[in-house]
Amino acid sequence: MKLNPFSKKTTSGYYERIKAEFAEAKQQFEEAQAAANEAKADAEVKRQYAFELEQRGNQHSISEQERRARIAASAAQNRAGDLGRKLSPLKTKLSDLRHILDGPDKLASARTAILELRRRRNALQAEREQHSSLIAKLQKRIGELEQRIAAETHSASEMMAAAEGEFVLPEALTKLDIELRVARATLENVTGKVAALDADIATIPNQIRDAERAFEHAQATVAKIDLHEQLPHLYDALARASVTDHACGYRSRRESKYEIEIPNEYIEAARAKLASERPSA
Repeated sequence: MKLNPFSKKTTSGYYERIKAEFAEAKQQFEEAQAAANEAKADAEVKRQYAFELEQRGNQHSISEQERRARIAASAAQNRAGDLGRKLSPLKTKLSDLRHILDGPDKLASARTAILELRRRRNALQAEREQHSSLIAKLQKRIGELEQRIAAETHSASEMMAAAEGEFVLPEALTKLDIELRVARATLENVTGKVAALDADIATIPNQIRDAERAFEHAQATVAKIDLHEQLPHLYDALARASVTDHACGYRSRRESKYEIEIPNEYIEAARAKLASERPSA
């Protein structure tokens, strides 16, 4: 499935224009950043020079050289500040354009993330089921061993009481005791693995929700790109309707705005299509 809904339609070049604007804005920002950095370095040099003159000068009077150095340092500082402040709107513009450009890739990345998280959750749950099955078997075996050991211990105690010479512990009881200890250690180990799996599984729903939210935001960005690709084909009709309305006395809005109502069937169709584009569970 194509994640760019405007890829199969006649476009107006909106996305390509955004690419060009981004490249231009990036160059402007880099040039402005370089100029701001240079001005900042120059201001620091002049500040340091004025400071050194002040340290070497007379405490009760200011020389002409010191006065000029202070003026130059102040002017350089003001220039650096002005250039630094000019970076903010350029950075904002660059960020806004990048948000549009990254929309299709973010949509694909979010989709991949959702599918991978679901695959990982299924794998962890399958592994947990295997461990749970093993735990049930171990618990059953431990119960059996405890019963057999109890019976063997009772029998051995009677043999010990009746023995006249040195008593040798029955080999069967020794083997059962060893098996019980191994089974309990194994149960503890597997139970720890289940706890770790439960902890991992518990984090996945929030991760999936975050990925789904990212998908929705990217989907909205791509839908707006699609809209802007198609709008120029409608501008003539919209402008004609708005201008004629305005000429007839409908002046409650500017000519540059024209409100239309979207039929409900189109809303429902769009909702269904957007839902179909989401990664299936």
